[in-house]
Amino acid sequence: MKDESGVARCRLNLGQIEGVRGNYDVAINYFLEAFKYFEQTNDTSAIINAYVKLGVANDFSGNFGKALDYYHKGLALSSATKMTANTIFLYNNIGTTHARMEQLDTAKKYFEKALEYSSVKGFERARVSPLMNIGIIHREKSDWDKAIACYRQAMALADEMDMREDYAQAMYNLGVVEAELNPENTESFYKSLEIAREIGDRRLQLDILQGMSDWAVSNSKYKELVRFMGEAQALKDSLFNMEKAKAIANLQAEYELEKTSAQLDELKESEEQNKRIRNLYLSAAIVLGAMLVTLFFYLSRSRRLNKELAQRQQELQDANMVKDRLFSIIGHDLKGPIGSIPVLLDIYRSKETAEDEKQFILDSLEENAKASIDTLDKLLNWGKLQIKGDGIYQTVCDATDIVNNKMRLFKATADNKQIALINNVPAGTRVLADENQLKFILRNLLSNSIKFTNPGGKVEINAARHPEGNMVVFSVKDNGIGIPKDKQAKIFEPTNTSTAGTANESGTSIGLMLCKEFTRQNGGRIWVESEPGKGSTFYFTVKAA
Repeated sequence: MKDESGVARCRLNLGQIEGVRGNYDVAINYFLEAFKYFEQTNDTSAIINAYVKLGVANDFSGNFGKALDYYHKGLALSSATKMTANTIFLYNNIGTTHARMEQLDTAKKYFEKALEYSSVKGFERARVSPLMNIGIIHREKSDWDKAIACYRQAMALADEMDMREDYAQAMYNLGVVEAELNPENTESFYKSLEIAREIGDRRLQLDILQGMSDWAVSNSKYKELVRFMGEAQALKDSLFNMEKAKAIANLQAEYELEKTSAQLDELKESEEQNKRIRNLYLSAAIVLGAMLVTLFFYLSRSRRLNKELAQRQQELQDANMVKDRLFSIIGHDLKGPIGSIPVLLDIYRSKETAEDEKQFILDSLEENAKASIDTLDKLLNWGKLQIKGDGIYQTVCDATDIVNNKMRLFKATADNKQIALINNVPAGTRVLADENQLKFILRNLLSNSIKFTNPGGKVEINAARHPEGNMVVFSVKDNGIGIPKDKQAKIFEPTNTSTAGTANESGTSIGLMLCKEFTRQNGGRIWVESEPGKGSTFYFTVKAA
């Protein structure tokens, strides 16, 4: 009863998701499973699509021979069925694989074949890609004039066809050659980046920024390098979140399809079972009674097993979420600052680096080190939460003293942004809490308020005895940029993502999740009130001593 065609296409989608994650072996297995079904049904278009995906996955995993084998099989089938669009695409891919193997002359021949097929009426838009690829071959051979001619021809064609993404890509490639010939000629670089931003193509923006970073390193443009690297890292984070959301959507579609198939199978099973029961009823009432009793116990056992299965699935999902969040932070919040340190140190050691540029680099290193330490501290606290039985140690704490200490800790940071810190916590305010967790909550909320407050703003901390109950209510209030309504509900959840501050400060996105868990463990709660453009106030409660 399953929709085999739908399942096969879902396999292709899952393979693409694993390919994006870099799990090429898993991706190839999904593609092969889909290919077997398409081969049985003789679906030519789907078979070619599977060949292409198998070729791409093997190419990226370094299995160039297998990649070319799949591409050529797809090309033979495409040519035999006169599918011109697929033929152009496959010639282009074969050329790309040969280029990755540094077989430039062979690659150029396949790009020229793609260009030849794209001359057919109706396929003019497909000419842009092979033109750019031929230009890249000329660039690799330092044949600058021919490379420039190819890029300009690609730009003219893309402009005529209103293909803005391809136009920006061709202009960027032109910029690479122009900068190679004259390091100060960066006009095409910046124009291509501007177009990529206008059309909202984040992946193209990232490619351009990475190319501009290479140019900055080659030409000792250190301030530009730091700026390009920072923008590129922010785009990587954004792309990661987009790919993650897309993966979740595709997996949900797969889940819904499987669920529907399972329901149909269950319905068929139920109908057959009812038929058997009716036949038995006609045969003998005693046998019917026995069957009804058996059915009752079967359903009871089935419900119990389903309940246990759902619980195990939830535990697995929770574990996967923790794992994914951990690797997300390590890959995007920790790797970025640490990864840039060797580059900055190499620049600092360079004899060509001026003293004012060295100071700029030292400031960047200090900022990266602080960001890495803060991330590691939060990861350590988060890791403790995952350990079953890890307890808290509540003692009577002098909240006034703790707040004063945190104010001193952040004074330099606040002064740098000209932000006033105001402590309105009454002297002698004492609470019953785990002191380390209370310090973490106050430190994280104070850091966030400074992070999202514009220069010249203010942040104040208040505390008051709750009129009902033995609790103290703390508040950390700022007049910063505020939080949109749609983000307030999930700001304390594990799925919340980090946002850059008003001075482009970085974060880990798990700090508020830890604050929520720590307040809960200490018998309190945490919430936020915010209005975009006017500021935010974070409240949390702790037992009064």
